[in-house]
Amino acid sequence: MPMGRIRDFLNRTIVPRTLLLRSLLIVVLPLLFLQIVLTVVFYNRHWDTVTRWLAAGVAGEVALLGEQLTAADGPVDRARILDQAMRRLDLNATFQENGSLDLTVALGEVGGAFTTHIDRKILEAFEERLDTPFAVDLGPSDPDQIAVYVQLPNGLLTVETQRRRVTSTTTWLLLAWMVGASLVLLAVAIYYMSLQVRPIRRLARAADNFGKGRDPGDFRIEGASEIRRAARAFNLMRQRILRFMGQRTEMLAAVSHDLRTPLTRMKLELELLDGGDDPVVSGLKADVLEMEQLVDSYLAFARGEGKEAIEVTPLAPLLEGMQQRAERTGRRLEIEMPQPIEVPMRPLAFRRCLANLVDNACRHARSIWISARRDHDQVEIAIEDDGPGIPDDFRERVLQPFFRLDSSRSREHGGGLGLGLTIARDVVLGHGGELLLDASSHGGLKAVVRLPA
Repeated sequence: MPMGRIRDFLNRTIVPRTLLLRSLLIVVLPLLFLQIVLTVVFYNRHWDTVTRWLAAGVAGEVALLGEQLTAADGPVDRARILDQAMRRLDLNATFQENGSLDLTVALGEVGGAFTTHIDRKILEAFEERLDTPFAVDLGPSDPDQIAVYVQLPNGLLTVETQRRRVTSTTTWLLLAWMVGASLVLLAVAIYYMSLQVRPIRRLARAADNFGKGRDPGDFRIEGASEIRRAARAFNLMRQRILRFMGQRTEMLAAVSHDLRTPLTRMKLELELLDGGDDPVVSGLKADVLEMEQLVDSYLAFARGEGKEAIEVTPLAPLLEGMQQRAERTGRRLEIEMPQPIEVPMRPLAFRRCLANLVDNACRHARSIWISARRDHDQVEIAIEDDGPGIPDDFRERVLQPFFRLDSSRSREHGGGLGLGLTIARDVVLGHGGELLLDASSHGGLKAVVRLPA
C-alpha cells in the first residue's frame, strides 16, 4: 500500500480531527510512554528489592526459631520458645514432634507453586537462609497469610505469618501518585491548549461569517504571534474588501445617473417623433428599452447585496410572493414546504435572487414547482419547471455574465439579457451558499439553492 494511502487512512481513522485533540495527543503520548517505562523499571526494581529484604528477614526468623526448637530441652522449653515467637516476632508457630514434611501436601514439590516473579524472589530468600528441607505455601486457607513448613531433626515446624511481612503491599501508592500526577499534567495541558486554540476558533468563525456575507466586525487579536499575524491579515483583508465594495457601489451609482439621463432624453425624443408605424422609429424605441434594461440589470449585478443587513427571515412569505409573481404571467406555481423555515438572509437581495430564477422559469415553461426543506445546518430550495431545460455542457456557462442560450431556450416571451442567473448566483454566494443547475424530473431545468441555516 502506498505511503500516501496509509497516511490518509491514519488521518481518517486514528488521528483526531480537531487541533486541540491533536495538540493534546502530542503532549499525552510521550508522557504516557515515559510513565509506562518508569513504572515498569522502577516498579519492578522497587518491588524486587523490598520483597527480597522482607522475605529474607522472615526466613531468618524462621531459621532462628528452628535452631532454638532443635536445641530445646523438652516440651516445656519448646512451648516457651513458640510463645515468644508469637509475642515478639508475630509468628504463629506450631511444632509436631517426630513429624515429617510431606511435600505433596504442601506444594507438590518445593517451589512448584511459585509461578510469578515475586513468588520466585520469596523462594530464593528462604533458600538462602534455611539449611533444612522446607516448603512454602503462598495460598493457605487465608490468602493474606503464608505458611512455611520446615523439617527439623526432632520434628516438623509449621509457621504462619501475614503475607505483608514478605512482600510489599504499598506499591499501589506509586501507581496512585503517577496516575494523579498524570491527571494533573493532563488538566494543565488541556487548559493551556484550549487557551491557544480559542483565538484560532474565533478567527475561523469570523472568516466563516464573512464568507456568508455577515460582517463580523473587528475582533480582538490575541494568542500566539502566528495567530495574531493571521488575525491582522484577516482584518486588513476584510477592510480592503469592504472599501472596494463601497467604492464600486458609489461609482456605479454615478454611472447609473450618467447613463439614465441620456436614455431618458432619447425616450422622450422618440415619443415626440411622429413616426407612426415607421419600423425605424419602432426599432429605435426597442433598442432604447433594451439599453435601459441592460443598464438596470448590470447595476443590479454589480451592486450585489449592497449595504442590506442580515435578518432572520421566514421563507414562506417570499415563496408566496413568487407564486403570485408567476400567476400574473399566466404560469402555474406549486409550493412544497413541510415545515416553517427561517433563514438568515438579506431579504431584498434574496427576493431578487428568487425572482430571477422564477422569471427565468416563467419565460420557458408552463408549470413551476418550488420545494424547500431544512437539512441539518443548511436550507435547500429547489425550483423546477417543465421547459426545454439546459444541456449539460452549458449549465456552467449560463451562469456567466451576458451569456444567452438562444438556441435552446426560446425568447418569444422577452428573453433576458444574460444576467438573471448570474445575479442569482452572486446573491447566493454572498450568503455563503451555492447555486446548482440540474435536470428536473418534470423535463425542464432544476435550480437548487443551498443556504447555511
